[in-house]
Amino acid sequence: MNYIIVAIFAFFGGISRYLLGLAVIKPDGFPLGTLIINLVGCFILAFLVQYVEVTEKVPEWVTLGMKTGFIGAFTTFSTYSLEAVTLIETQQWWYALIYGLTTIIGGLLLTLVGYSFGNHVGDWRKQGDNL
Repeated sequence: MNYIIVAIFAFFGGISRYLLGLAVIKPDGFPLGTLIINLVGCFILAFLVQYVEVTEKVPEWVTLGMKTGFIGAFTTFSTYSLEAVTLIETQQWWYALIYGLTTIIGGLLLTLVGYSFGNHVGDWRKQGDNL
């Protein structure tokens, strides 16, 4: 059953990634769509993990589907790597540097923000349930 759950969530994660990638304009060859997708994915995954830990109310199948299925299909390290190498090969040094640093530092920062936000929302939700 877990395979089906992961597959269903992965379908929606992949479609979301595809549509967001189409919606974002690629200025001068800069891979803005992949950057946004991966940064949003960092935030969502960290938020979800912390929210689930604090509230203990999300069913395990939803957590599995979101983490492994949706976020796994939504984010992409391989595309990031390929686009970074392409920027280097086309001698777009500044874009390559900005892309690399923004992805790594931005990903870590949004993971921290998502983690903190998940903790606060989880606490708020837990307190509301205790009233």
